[in-house]
Amino acid sequence: MDRERFEAARQRMLSGRTSMGIGTLGERSIHAVLKEYYGGGDESKEIKVGRFVADVVCEDGIVEIQTRQLFRLDKKLTALLPLCRVTVVHPLETKKVLITIDPETGELISRRSSPRRIGLWQGIAELYGIREHLTDDNLTVRLPSLSVEELRTPVKGRGRQKRKSKLDKLPLEMLDEWVFTCPEDYRRLLPDELPEEFTTEDFRKVCRTDRNTAGICVNVLARVGAVDEVGKSGRFKLYRIIK
Repeated sequence: MDRERFEAARQRMLSGRTSMGIGTLGERSIHAVLKEYYGGGDESKEIKVGRFVADVVCEDGIVEIQTRQLFRLDKKLTALLPLCRVTVVHPLETKKVLITIDPETGELISRRSSPRRIGLWQGIAELYGIREHLTDDNLTVRLPSLSVEELRTPVKGRGRQKRKSKLDKLPLEMLDEWVFTCPEDYRRLLPDELPEEFTTEDFRKVCRTDRNTAGICVNVLARVGAVDEVGKSGRFKLYRIIK
């Protein structure tokens, strides 16, 4: 992670967007900034590789930025991984400020911190969408943790109902980054408090996540060879950390 390089990429991409107006471009700001950060010049972006278009092509191979729904990369990875190294970047919105503006004047209506934060384990759970590829030697996964501002405008609903129309999400800072290339990269995430043999319920309590996320995370950890299913404890499957 290089905070200075991220800030430079952010400035380059967002300065041009500000002059054109928020929401005027098809590509969202987070995607554009990350593509600049991991790729650099325009000559390396949006390159045709076979029947697919890669976000970035560089010396280290192909970089694909996917802000949500990683399962959409499945077919692309199936085609590209036998050919070259591929890095999948999935940003986590760890800190988010919600900004509501007037759609006509641009005047600030409200600004508040979002109670919803996407943490590391939510990011690991999202990897389930590309689970068939996680052990491929040609795959690297990067989960950058970002601070973002979400720009919204109020939209009138029926009666007293009001909803917000999302315009864009502006990345402010890269707070951290997790990189995965082998089982050990996943294993080192496990807290010391987690027993060597554990259930998904143990995982949920120690990692402070919900049951659904805990179950998916443990499934991903088993897929990559960080843990192994060894039996049952009551009605729960029992897993062991692979040393």
